[in-house]
Amino acid sequence: MNDEAFRLVPIGVVHSPVADRRLMPPNGVEAEIEIFPDFADGLLRIEENSHLWVLGWFVDADRERLELVRPEYDPARRRRGVFGLRSVARPNPIALTATRLLAVEGLRLRVAPLDFIDGTPIVDLKRYSPSWDCIFSARSSRDRYLIDWDSPERLAEYEREATNFHGELCGWVIIGARIIQHLGLLWKVHPKDEDLRVTVSDDPELTHLADALQALTAATLGNGRLRVTSERKVSFTWRERRWTVAPRPLPDLPLEAFRSLAIERLIDEYS
Repeated sequence: MNDEAFRLVPIGVVHSPVADRRLMPPNGVEAEIEIFPDFADGLLRIEENSHLWVLGWFVDADRERLELVRPEYDPARRRRGVFGLRSVARPNPIALTATRLLAVEGLRLRVAPLDFIDGTPIVDLKRYSPSWDCIFSARSSRDRYLIDWDSPERLAEYEREATNFHGELCGWVIIGARIIQHLGLLWKVHPKDEDLRVTVSDDPELTHLADALQALTAATLGNGRLRVTSERKVSFTWRERRWTVAPRPLPDLPLEAFRSLAIERLIDEYS
């Protein structure tokens, strides 16, 4: 084993309203990254980028464990190595997340969302490159083997994925995430299952919803899993099953309300 040590120099620190990792929302919060004066020159023209990769250091991470048991997975696959997870536990506890750059104010970067707690050391920043970093066809173990269909964490993960694709969080994005979560509960099917077919509407009111559903299912015209209709409805087929829903007009409510409303308040279902 090579015992050579690498020297990491913190370039800044996180200022976040959340100081306890257990209280961090799954999608993170708005926060600030303070860059230390010695590294100020590295910020030149950083505002030309809409998103950044942020690399931090998990100070209190368990650096000895290489395997974890994750209860949200299929029982036969719950024991997993940390190199296939996004766990805090790992030999070199490097934290990695992509975030939107909201503003640059001197040596402070205002970003959102960021899931690093207050006081997290920052070891590097890099621009997020859509041409290099966005792999729409990518799949992970979470796309295949998760079974916590109705957990709030799953809805939050769906929301984040759909928001990243669509460009902003809105009511239709949350409704799209709710529809996909409900579909999983109904059929016990993962949204990126290769046998799942999706029909979205080109109705102007439902185009944001179409974005969310395409993001979460990875259905495209090219892979034959996506169809478009002029009718004001969306539908899913999987093997011998079909589920069609007609979204109701978007209510004028705070975004948080879309997560708690009964699904029947948001859509009309048809078999």
